[in-house]
Amino acid sequence: MSQALRNSQASAEAPVGTHSALLGAADRLSAALVLAVTGEHYLVQDETGTREASRAVSCLVRPRAEDEVLIVASGRRVFILAVLTRAGLGDATLSLPDRAASLAIEAPSIALDAKARLGLEAPEVAVTSRRFHLVTDVLTQVSRLASIVGDALTTVVGRQSTVAQRIEVTSQERNTAIAGIDAERIGTHVSQTDLTTVSATVETHLARDDIRLDAKRVTIG
Repeated sequence: MSQALRNSQASAEAPVGTHSALLGAADRLSAALVLAVTGEHYLVQDETGTREASRAVSCLVRPRAEDEVLIVASGRRVFILAVLTRAGLGDATLSLPDRAASLAIEAPSIALDAKARLGLEAPEVAVTSRRFHLVTDVLTQVSRLASIVGDALTTVVGRQSTVAQRIEVTSQERNTAIAGIDAERIGTHVSQTDLTTVSATVETHLARDDIRLDAKRVTIG
């Protein structure tokens, strides 16, 4: 047992004034090995033998089999306080002993720094913020249904491509200003308007077969 662990054990066994009822003289800290894990029930082995233990609320790292843990024994109750060492890469899962309990992190500023990948997986994800900034080299959105609701939406890109089987646009007004060329390639174009006004310096209509005008009155010139 390391000297730091012996000092912690000695501190736990020493009188602590008003808190002596919580950690009595019979209680002590020791290092143990996790032999098996079944849900939130742990089978641990220390120098006194093999016992069943529960995870303390303060132990956010979920223990695994073959982990070296710090336990406290109080009579027949044994609690895992922390995971000391872990073989391999040392990957860890943060959780609470109660799977139905919520875990909140509160601080003036919180930073997540993932060197390789950051993954979020949940049935529902809610982000509430006065300002939300997303800066990325490549953005891919895959969803069965996507909705954007806002007072104003501005998109500024060098090039925009839209590929869809069907596009529907509903608006009270639509203004389109194109400085260069507006080119369309349409199989069949059907337009229904109450009033159409075309103003151009030069307008050219080119038809391979014929041009038809069907109206009660046609005025040219």
